[in-house]
Parts: sequence; structure tokens; C-alpha cells
Amino acid sequence: MDEVKDPWPGSTKAQWRAWARARRRAVEPGTSALVVASLRRWLAGVPPTTVRAYRAMAGEVSLEVLVGVDRRHRWATTRTPDHGDLTVHPWEAPTERHRYGFDQPVAGAPVVDAAAIGVVLVPGLVFDRRGGRLGHGKGYYDRLLTGLPDAVTIGVTTDALIVTAVPTDRYDVTMAWLASESGVRAIPLG
Repeated sequence: MDEVKDPWPGSTKAQWRAWARARRRAVEPGTSALVVASLRRWLAGVPPTTVRAYRAMAGEVSLEVLVGVDRRHRWATTRTPDHGDLTVHPWEAPTERHRYGFDQPVAGAPVVDAAAIGVVLVPGLVFDRRGGRLGHGKGYYDRLLTGLPDAVTIGVTTDALIVTAVPTDRYDVTMAWLASESGVRAIPLG
């Protein structure tokens, strides 16, 4: 894995987001399958639980194949409402297209009990080696993860989008693990 350096000393979150969006377009097409293979191997060692996965936006690692082949776990996904926080629903709930181009459960779909969620697979624009995550800037995932303190958090990305350090704020939730084509690895404590 190549060491990726901060492209701008003292860069802002907005600069990082622009950099990451451009870099995501250059990711090799087969990389998503390698990331999914890493996650599949890691999840094989986890006792059966509910795994909260995401339905990919353009440029994100798609988890559709993983959900389709892993029958040991129960799968859930989120709905992004027009107002308010993410809600969690069974993966197999009927879906509709969100205005940002990804599928999500329809309004009124059954809700999954947050206490049942053992693993959360989290997308992001860019992650750092300390578990820092930079998303799209709406705070949806940080609020969701704050309500799931016992769930294992795994940032799902590619090696090209793991950097030394991204700017974070006190309310940003860090990941416990990172999954990429190089494998699933724990974030060192401290």
C-alpha cells in the first residue's frame, strides 16, 4: 500500500473532499471486489449478528455481492430522510431511489432495533490511519454511530483513500477497523 500524504499542509475538510472525489474516479474497477473479499473473510470470523451495510453511492465500494452471499448474518441498511437522522431497516425492505442516486428503504419500512446491530460498515470519502473519517459533511453517520456505542465500526474504502491524517472535529466518530483491498485491519488504540 502506497503512503498517501496530505496534499495541502493545513488543508480544510472542503479541500479534502474535493481531493477525495477526484481520487475516487481513478480507482481501479476491480478494487471493489477485492475489498468485498476482505470483508467476507473478516465477517466469517464474527459470530452471527446484524450487520448494518450501506447501499453505495457512485464511487463507493458496493456491498451488494457481500450481502447476497453472506447468509450467516442478518443485514440492515439505512434510510436518509429529508429531515432528521438516518433510520435502520432490514436490507430486504422495498427500496426507492434517493435524490442523490442511491437506493434506500421506502418510508414506513420496518425498523431494525439499534441494540441488535453488532457491526456497522461505514462509507466515507477518505479515511486516515487513526480511524478518522471524512464523509460528505452532513453528519448523518456520526449521529448514527453515536447511538450505536457497542457496535464495531468498519470504514470501507480503498487503499488509495487511506491517508496519514484527515481534519476531524470533536463530534466526528472514529472507526475501530478499516477495510480495503489490503484486508481488514484494526486501528491501533491511542
